[in-house]
Amino acid sequence: MIYYFIPDYDKPSWGIGMLYHHVNILNNNGFNAKVLHEKASFKLSWLQLDVPIEYLNQNAFAPLDDDILIIPEILAGDKRILNSPGRKIVFVQNCFAILANLEKAYTYRELGYEHGFTYLPHLHTILKRHFDIEVTDIPPFVAPYYYLNPDEMQLSNRKKRIILFPKPGSYDHSIIRKMLQRKLQEYRSDNLSHKVFKGNADWELIELENKSHEEVAKLMKESTFFVSVNTREAFNSSVPEAMATGCIALCYEAYGPKDFLENGRNAFVFPNNYVFPLIDKLFALIDDYDNIQEELAVMRANACQTACAYTVDNTEGALIRFFNNF
Repeated sequence: MIYYFIPDYDKPSWGIGMLYHHVNILNNNGFNAKVLHEKASFKLSWLQLDVPIEYLNQNAFAPLDDDILIIPEILAGDKRILNSPGRKIVFVQNCFAILANLEKAYTYRELGYEHGFTYLPHLHTILKRHFDIEVTDIPPFVAPYYYLNPDEMQLSNRKKRIILFPKPGSYDHSIIRKMLQRKLQEYRSDNLSHKVFKGNADWELIELENKSHEEVAKLMKESTFFVSVNTREAFNSSVPEAMATGCIALCYEAYGPKDFLENGRNAFVFPNNYVFPLIDKLFALIDDYDNIQEELAVMRANACQTACAYTVDNTEGALIRFFNNF
């Protein structure tokens, strides 16, 4: 049996969603895999995926010595798991959480882990160099319903819409939201001397709150620009999701996404917390929107090509190859 120990956390997180999908992929390929949650009856409400679940606080969870336990780095120090039988693999999805959960140990091997999973090349390098463990890359994937059909690539299908990714407590996010709201309101007022979006009064601003994953995909496919100010991400899935939909991303390097972001080619990329340069670029793009259609079309095609490296087929292939040989 293969168990994926997953936090009891019910807010949309594609990192957690990916773990559920791993279990689903393995079961679809003839392996026996289950999600392991802490408390009985817990299940994600935002992801509609039917996978078998066991619970740590129930007697039914009794792993054998040759069972495999996959533990994300945020739970890597959980004594209940470390003291359980089974072969243990740590899944590092974000390097910023590593040290907080190693506790007094210096490496993962000291805690009893014999292997590691990672998402992207930068994580692979960090684990091998600093934490003494063999690593296999299991690439993430963008949900298939984000990818464009050929007829959806046409610019005429795009609405003059800016999507903001909600980041509660983010000062940068608050600045961008307020600046956009203020400038849109100024344009729509009678004081035309303060207009900002020169002839583009029909631009709208939407924040991705209280929407399902599928609803977000539909919005992105219809929209022109997506803004994310996440700063400590390993994959920052909303950015490649926007790339797959043809929605032009303005974002920070965020450390991990530097593995696939190319400023000016597949996104407009800024150093972390360079909020006003990002705002200046967004305003310039909107002001000159009618004159940059060719530039945006090229970037859209490049971004879609980047996103195509992160398909469910690639994830499935990596998983099956690993477990066939482990």
